[in-house]
Amino acid sequence: MEDSEHTRRTVLRAGAALGAAGLGLGTVGTVAANPGKGDEKGNGKSFGRVWANGDLYRTNVVKTLDEEPEPGDRIYFINDGTTASLPPNGGVNGGGSPFVSESAPGDRDWNGGQWVHHSAQLEDGVTLEEPLTSEADVLAAEAAGKLTTSKGRPDIEGAPPNFFICPLNGRA
Repeated sequence: MEDSEHTRRTVLRAGAALGAAGLGLGTVGTVAANPGKGDEKGNGKSFGRVWANGDLYRTNVVKTLDEEPEPGDRIYFINDGTTASLPPNGGVNGGGSPFVSESAPGDRDWNGGQWVHHSAQLEDGVTLEEPLTSEADVLAAEAAGKLTTSKGRPDIEGAPPNFFICPLNGRA
């Protein structure tokens, strides 16, 4: 009797985990946070890149939100106030992405990619020698007077939305 209950619990847990994982696979919207070269796994989705804790992660936007998620994760969009900052290149941050997350999967403060957009605009005439790849890099650049952060998307046509869901799907 105890063996069958254990087996039944194991099956129920596995089913719940698979169901939850399946919810993250469906694309609700068509907006891409930082489109890469597109369809990288042959499934028709555009993927992007986000720096987190010095590592580059794969991602894709699954839903744009009307309101700030609670809890949310800060995502910094490194920009110079022009369209040259926009994905897929994000030329002002170089190194694969203009986006930098405050946390990553496995961190205690990770909330699954429920993003609250923060503009990190470079000051006039400032160029970055190395890409910013962590929140610590972004805050250090701000402390050094190289950029200014503010909550919300920059006033650049085509900039990502203020709030969105965009899971990090493993290292790029």
